[in-house]
Amino acid sequence: MFPAPKSRRLLPLLLLALALFFVIREPAKAASLATNAMHGIGTVADALVSFASGIG
Repeated sequence: MFPAPKSRRLLPLLLLALALFFVIREPAKAASLATNAMHGIGTVADALVSFASGIG
């Protein structure tokens, strides 16, 4: 039989499996979601740079 996965590893493995399923089932929606997420991260980074440059 297969060894039981440790609880610490179960959640990331489950999230990875769900993400892979989403990419396979709905690739256009997954690409749009990834694009929007990266745009959001870029916006936050720009805001942090503006904040840091305003301090010093």
